[in-house]
Amino acid sequence: MNYKVMQIETSNFCSLTCSYCPHPGQKRPKGNMDLDTFKKCIKLVRQSCNPERDQRKFVWLNHFGEPLLNPLLPKFIEHATENGVEVSFASNGVDSTNTMFSRSLWQELADSGLRGVGISAHTRPPEDFTRHLDGILDILYFWEPKKGNFHDWAGQVDLPSWKVTQSDAAPQQPCDYEKEHMFAITWDGRIAACCYDIEAQTGLSIDDVIANGYLFEPISLCATCTLGRGDSSWLIPPITSSPATT
Repeated sequence: MNYKVMQIETSNFCSLTCSYCPHPGQKRPKGNMDLDTFKKCIKLVRQSCNPERDQRKFVWLNHFGEPLLNPLLPKFIEHATENGVEVSFASNGVDSTNTMFSRSLWQELADSGLRGVGISAHTRPPEDFTRHLDGILDILYFWEPKKGNFHDWAGQVDLPSWKVTQSDAAPQQPCDYEKEHMFAITWDGRIAACCYDIEAQTGLSIDDVIANGYLFEPISLCATCTLGRGDSSWLIPPITSSPATT
């Protein structure tokens, strides 16, 4: 089918409350994805135009939230791997007490098929994570929150005191999500139009896409948004290179 699954939101609970992120103001319910919903997601990925490496398609297991807060994550990775889908995700790497998730958990994820992870180093320096994951997983990239790295999430976050980065592309030029018919799936099976669509505004569900396919339709965020140009680099090529920061 002519679409790409950008992200699967395994959880929209988060261990941190960052002022530059729209997550603290999220209105939709919080929850963890269940296994049946995840299996539907993998079915969609297998039917999609997602890129492949080693004859396995690739997808990210994050949207808004911390994937490690879903206790089923090892089972998700195992199911994806067994069904020819390679996965990774971005993680804060810490729980709500700023304690790094245990090496035993990371090892369980690696044993399930995870080969690499992206780390958002919000509360600890990158070298802490490098030491913590040494011998278990590759760290694909680090993202460190600092001035110049931020954007306003299509107007959803007010950052008056920070330099806001935006794409050079004019708003009327189509974004990657429109060009690629690319979308994200929320923990409860809703379809989000893009990785900036925190409330999943499309009105569609995963069952709708399984039955009828998917064609991008603009949502309210699209009116003045200049983001999403270059986001497909998060998928191409998978694992082997660092994705662009957003």
